[in-house]
Amino acid sequence: MLRKKISEDKSLIETQSIKETAEAELLQRPGVTGVDIGYKYVNGKKTDKIGIRVFVEKKKDVPKDEMIPEAIDSVETDVIQRKFIPQPLKVPVAESTPQADTGNYSPLKGGISIGPCRVIDGHIYAGTLGITVKDNATGNSMLLSNFHVMCVDDRWSVGDAMAQPSRIDSGNCPDDIVGTLSRASLGGQVDCAVALQTARDQVCEVVDIGAVNGTESATMGISVRKRGRTTGLTFGTIDGLSGTFPIDYGNGLGTVTLTNQITIRADMTLNAKFSDHGDSGSVVVNDSGAVVGLLFAGDEDVTLVNPIQAVFSALDISICSKSVEERLSAIEAKLSQLLASESKRRS
Repeated sequence: MLRKKISEDKSLIETQSIKETAEAELLQRPGVTGVDIGYKYVNGKKTDKIGIRVFVEKKKDVPKDEMIPEAIDSVETDVIQRKFIPQPLKVPVAESTPQADTGNYSPLKGGISIGPCRVIDGHIYAGTLGITVKDNATGNSMLLSNFHVMCVDDRWSVGDAMAQPSRIDSGNCPDDIVGTLSRASLGGQVDCAVALQTARDQVCEVVDIGAVNGTESATMGISVRKRGRTTGLTFGTIDGLSGTFPIDYGNGLGTVTLTNQITIRADMTLNAKFSDHGDSGSVVVNDSGAVVGLLFAGDEDVTLVNPIQAVFSALDISICSKSVEERLSAIEAKLSQLLASESKRRS
């Protein structure tokens, strides 16, 4: 088993190296929307083979010199029809009616509706509060989501107010303001932002998932889940790694190419899709409760996710932790348990 795992890891590393050498040229081909390494599909069904996957906006007949080769340096390729877009929810102010997750959460926790108070070109926006986090410099509690959820365009400012629930979901400004935009990053490996928490208490949990258990790197083939503002709790599988995707953000931002992205396929036995508009900003969690990524874009049953370590590094934040009171309570419970056990042993 160990020998097989080492062999698989070596194969993955070699495939990734070949993909990185070839991807610049692949991305220049007409209609290509991304490149990653992941499971090959035959007649719509996943195989155990790992290959270089080229995503295209639409499969069609193309000139021979534009065709994706069947293999690159002996690594098989797969061409998949997908066009990825960011997944906030955008509604004209004049047409605004309460939508999905209208809950006013106190304490604040991950997986709930959040959005900026400001109006952008006649529209209001909603996304998901991924999880509460900690500012490494000050220790203050902060609220994590995407750049395109909290900042939206190129006119954002530090101090912009964030409402929970979002204005789309019946949130009110100033009554429901829970934070102010602190810093953000778009490019490289991340689409992320944090707001300084200014109201309500918070807990280190995600709705329908519970307490988180630190962070871990994404691993090919593992099961994951997320709780988002629109589709709620959904389940999927990490289907691809090392993805490079040019994403059109519009709003004065244009196309931004993100690298080292994680690709997730929905578990169709449990849910029709892993994410939809309004789920942007959700954290993705593995079976051990560790956060592996931050959801930001998708298309049909495929979702794109930033690696969580890159997000934390870009924003200089850390995973949330239980309060001092909760930690003391846990220690006291453990001591009581030990004392009771010792008393029983002596008797």
